[in-house]
Amino acid sequence: MTIYARLITSIAILLGLICFAAFMRHKGFIREEHGGIFSKLVTHATLPALIFVSLARTSIMWSETWLALIMLMAELIALGLGWIAAKALRLDRPSTGAMILVSGFGSSSLLGYALISQVFPRNTGAMTEAVMVSEIGVGPALFTLGTMIAIYYGSEGASPETRFKAALGFFRSPIFISVVAGLFWATFKLPTDGPVMGTIMQALDVTGAANTLMVTLLVGVLLHFQGLGSVALAGIAVAANKLILKPIMIWMPTIFMALETWEVHVLVLEAAMPSALLTVALSKTYGCNAGLASRMVFLTTLASGITIPIMFKILS
Repeated sequence: MTIYARLITSIAILLGLICFAAFMRHKGFIREEHGGIFSKLVTHATLPALIFVSLARTSIMWSETWLALIMLMAELIALGLGWIAAKALRLDRPSTGAMILVSGFGSSSLLGYALISQVFPRNTGAMTEAVMVSEIGVGPALFTLGTMIAIYYGSEGASPETRFKAALGFFRSPIFISVVAGLFWATFKLPTDGPVMGTIMQALDVTGAANTLMVTLLVGVLLHFQGLGSVALAGIAVAANKLILKPIMIWMPTIFMALETWEVHVLVLEAAMPSALLTVALSKTYGCNAGLASRMVFLTTLASGITIPIMFKILS
């Protein structure tokens, strides 16, 4: 199976799960009101568990964090472009928050890891770089800055001071605690096996393994296909920003760097991923427009089947 066939297969599975959840909502097995339950399960259980076990088991090579820094800078620019697009489209506060989130953060681990392991099956350095870029350059920014953006723009009608205080509440959240604990564990190489810690990690593995299913259920239960046409302009803006401009922003600095070809390939692939499914969970949990976010995730995931092979071929 070629890289492009594997890519299409991975995307098809993801879209299939989302459509299955939407079908179950249509049949009445689950209701849109259940989205709040799914989002709470993600942000308070499955995601913190996944974050901790992923970071705790990562051999962080701090000498290579500059690769993650490149990704982080591109994310910040993409977030800014998302804000500009939201203002140009005159979106309300909850929709602006959702627009910013889906414009900046991509599915670097959910799709990125699977794709890179297929493209570079015998290159452990490629997967190490992917983990560094995702877990250091994407993950912490999504879990910290992304959550604060969701809280800030989700507090519609509140004063700026109240929104700022609400955003600071993130530092007491399970997501933030799991990021700090995971980085601490990895930095000091604390044990992840043994009778006690091994059992705890196994329990967290089981919890974290449910994250993809919970997130796809959340996206599907909030997704309304009949409203896709009404967000066409927003979809075009997000797709152009996330799927085209961001890979180019990542690629440009590499022209002046002494990088191996495969290192550039990994950066481009990670940057070209569609909008992160977790942006829907953050939007739903903290009051942003989760319906808009779910549509943007669906559209960018669908479009990425075309854009990723094109950007990979052009920029590589």
